[in-house]
Amino acid sequence: METDLITSAATAIWERAKENLYSIVGERVYESWFSGLELSDSGDDTMLLSAEGEFAAIWIRDNYMDVLANQISLAAGRNVKVEIAAREESRKRESARIPAEKAPERPSAAAPKAPAAVPPSINPRNTFESFVVGESNRFAHAAALAVAQNIGVAFNPLFIYGATGLGKTHLMHAIAHFVLKNNPSAAIAYISSENFVNEYVAALRDGNIANFRRRYRNTDVLLIDDVQFFAGKERCQEEFFHTFNELFNSGRQIVLSCDKPINEVADIEQRLVSRFGWGVSVDIQAPDYETRLAILQKKAATLGRGTAIEPAVLDLLARKFTKNIRRMEGALTNLIGYASLVNSENAVTLEKARDLLADAFCEEEESQVDIEKIQKKTAECFNIDPAEIVGKRRPANIAIARQIAMFISRKLTTHSLQEIGRRFGGRDHGTVMHAIKVVGDAIESDENMRRRVEYLMKTL
Repeated sequence: METDLITSAATAIWERAKENLYSIVGERVYESWFSGLELSDSGDDTMLLSAEGEFAAIWIRDNYMDVLANQISLAAGRNVKVEIAAREESRKRESARIPAEKAPERPSAAAPKAPAAVPPSINPRNTFESFVVGESNRFAHAAALAVAQNIGVAFNPLFIYGATGLGKTHLMHAIAHFVLKNNPSAAIAYISSENFVNEYVAALRDGNIANFRRRYRNTDVLLIDDVQFFAGKERCQEEFFHTFNELFNSGRQIVLSCDKPINEVADIEQRLVSRFGWGVSVDIQAPDYETRLAILQKKAATLGRGTAIEPAVLDLLARKFTKNIRRMEGALTNLIGYASLVNSENAVTLEKARDLLADAFCEEEESQVDIEKIQKKTAECFNIDPAEIVGKRRPANIAIARQIAMFISRKLTTHSLQEIGRRFGGRDHGTVMHAIKVVGDAIESDENMRRRVEYLMKTL
């Protein structure tokens, strides 16, 4: 039933958005997650939706928030900030906005400071409190917290690097939450480098470059994810160079993330590489078993209310997923989702977990290629002893096999150039970089080389 808080215009926008969502996500997904959504509150540029439960609210936020917000904004013809809460929490918010009838008047007091508007691209669950600290990420966590506590002062810029799914984005979101909690008026901008590039191109096309620059140069904290996407995009690098200078010179904070150290990213201008190193660079490594288990326990406690997860199931996930925490958490979320939607006993046993995640386990095992396996397969392909791959001899057939193995190690593992060099007989990172370039160039010009490398990578 429509209330004063929900206008007929907002209802019409929500109905149009639901129709579009149905056609985009399909009947099964729509019925599972969107059919139970209700419009609970609306403002000029805001909309609060209520889900049937906390798990549904979190699932939609994590998996469908972008498409949901986009369709509502399209239906409205303007940008609309969308929030999702569980039904009970939504009613509390609504009640808080409706004064009780005949309530006695009280002396007016200073209005409390309005809560900060968190950008929709910031995951509400990615806070410092929800980040599990271990030996693999302790320094990165400490640096991120120091930046949040002293923006523009400590570690500017902060450069966080590491493989996909290890927590770089979580720390960036946590910085945004901390800053806004302590300074609600702070201007925060979080964006991936890919979206930065897309927005820049659109601004050039539409003649809105001045607005684009104002948006990113007038922020107190600018967080840019996956800066490796800037590689080879000269005009975008030029634009970001000037944005960086503007922010840095005015004492505002810059936080960047990348999948590798910046000096290992090809086709990034040296002047940007230099500036990225003005502050501090911190890396995040794959966590050990104890940290992985702690992450799972924390996520299970948050998402799995009412769902029994056997300790053996968490142990299984912690042992199977060793490189990508995002995939590990996704596997746990799938188990909890299954239990809450399908399993009447609402419990996840070890046997059921093995059955439901069999494909995911296979994919994870296939993705875990180590350097020793690469060296062995390459040696077999060239009919040489694996010891020659890491040895000092340099006949042509051994040298090219060694270079190919280094090239594939860089492509299929998350190891740094330094670590790859160490595993190839203690060679330095410059030798590894040279090998990667030699093989990369050969693949472009030599069909036989291309086929051989492709065969090895496919075999691995």
